[in-house]
Amino acid sequence: MKKLLTTLFFLWGLLAGLQAQSASSMKWSDICNGKMPAEWYGSEEAQQIADKLLKYQKNSGGWMKNIEFQKEDDTTGKSVHSCLDNGATTMEMRFLAKVYQKTKVAKYQESFQKALDMIFTAEKSVGGWSQYWPLSGNDSYQDYITFNDDLMTNVMKMLKDITTNKGDFADIVDEANRTKCQTSFDKAIECIINCQVDDNGTKAAWCAQHDPDDFLPMEGRPHELPSISGYESANLLSYLMTIEKPSEALQNTIHTAVAWLDAHKYRDNAAVEDFTNANGEADRRIVDKQGSAVWGRFIQLGGETGKANYQKFLNKLSSRGKSRSYTQNGKTYTYTEWELAKKTYNPEKDYQPIFAIYDDNLQHLYYRFLYNYEDTPDAADWKGCIVPTSLNALRRTKYQFMGSWPLNVIKNEYPAWKQRMESQSGGDYTTYVLSTETNTGDNTSSEYHFENGITITNAKSKGYGTGKSNTIKYSANVDYTVNLPADMKIAKVAFYGYDNYDSDAYIKSFNGTQYGTTDYVFPAKNDADMTYVTHTLTAASPIEGSFTFSLGNKQCCLILTLYHNSGATAITLPVTNQPADDALYNLQGVRVDQPTKGLYIRNGKKIIIQ
Repeated sequence: MKKLLTTLFFLWGLLAGLQAQSASSMKWSDICNGKMPAEWYGSEEAQQIADKLLKYQKNSGGWMKNIEFQKEDDTTGKSVHSCLDNGATTMEMRFLAKVYQKTKVAKYQESFQKALDMIFTAEKSVGGWSQYWPLSGNDSYQDYITFNDDLMTNVMKMLKDITTNKGDFADIVDEANRTKCQTSFDKAIECIINCQVDDNGTKAAWCAQHDPDDFLPMEGRPHELPSISGYESANLLSYLMTIEKPSEALQNTIHTAVAWLDAHKYRDNAAVEDFTNANGEADRRIVDKQGSAVWGRFIQLGGETGKANYQKFLNKLSSRGKSRSYTQNGKTYTYTEWELAKKTYNPEKDYQPIFAIYDDNLQHLYYRFLYNYEDTPDAADWKGCIVPTSLNALRRTKYQFMGSWPLNVIKNEYPAWKQRMESQSGGDYTTYVLSTETNTGDNTSSEYHFENGITITNAKSKGYGTGKSNTIKYSANVDYTVNLPADMKIAKVAFYGYDNYDSDAYIKSFNGTQYGTTDYVFPAKNDADMTYVTHTLTAASPIEGSFTFSLGNKQCCLILTLYHNSGATAITLPVTNQPADDALYNLQGVRVDQPTKGLYIRNGKKIIIQ
């Protein structure tokens, strides 16, 4: 009894702590993405924050970035341009949508619509968005088509969520606006395809930003040189592979971009490691690591395509005519941006990672091409000024110049996506993907909602949680029920993902069939590395209404792909220990006196009841 009371007091204390948690103690992005309890979004506190959003909404329709609206004001003014960078505007729209669904207060819907109108207006004629609206002007990099910091995909996700007309976005806009959202989304896909870099006749990947006139890679800040980005390309591919029913053109874009990235690693069997160097500084280095690989954040364009692209960049710097000065040992050195780039760009370094140093106190380093990641000695340049020939510890740790970003896309996400595409190629199946990308966001403590009317429930109130690579967390030893729309028949289900802990997990049951610990295994993760696997389980007969599944031993982070086929027929499954008499038995050996449609056993033989 004492133990029971202690447990109850602990649970009451935990619940009180959760209820007492204030929005001011959380990150703004988490609040906007639904990390507060669902009912909180109808609370007085939530409405006060929503009213603050209305107060600080820009005249152009959006909001400024990097403002934690739950605990600070926006002091930049209403006439300052709206921002789409760092999740700005789309985060605020998601928050307003949640509050509107709980309150139905018209002013929140009107503010949402104003922001959506800004997104429509800001989209370029060729598709895509820039960091700000209205545009910055003056030939600023901020006006380019921007993939940096997931700007493009954040906007596209918002548009796609609105078109579903479900969850947080149910009837928040009318049908005409939902149609405009789909049109805008389709134009953005076309823009992505057009921006894929042509590497001397071979399709490559993407830069962090592109010229809207000719789609060529462009520079960003002074250390973000025209290039192919290992980081932005990986994030973009990860999103593109979540799109249902991609066109043939989009599929080709994905295939070729993955192939190019796979062929242009900086170093195989390697990884980037944080460490403390001999000077006691936080630092980064590249170390050996089997099964891993490292790419540059900025990969130099090569061949004639590269030379032409960098000539365009040099011409821009030349026409801009800016100079940078620096005084060293009493002598002042003055450089034009054009000569800084011209003298240091080395066309023989095709497809190598390129670096540059961005420091307002060292503007004579702007746009200098560096090719050394690890420390190399400073040296005199063509004017005699002693300058770096490599990055230093501060630059390596302040910015992610090298990383393994495409690795998971190439090793795990792409094979799973390719398998799904191949299964659709013959027209046999329509697939429904249950991932963070298709989740509608209106989840409760025990029910997750997805596009196409699919839900997942559980009896243990295991709330919705997300893993890496668009996966969703599923706890061990919990029966999950996947509820299907009335017209859906599922022939098979693919479980793709990884074990989130340090001992093996496995599929314990699926649609009434139990499995052993070694049948469908998700291997234990090694340190921080997860092994992604796909297990495809076929139903004895087409599943209608719902099916269940459970995991054994440990939590897994999964994407479920449901294969629908209205003409699906039963698949032969192994029969063990089934009675050989005239009665009907299911595949688990249980007698069935009132059978429905499905696969059964009679006299030791399989029969199908249609």
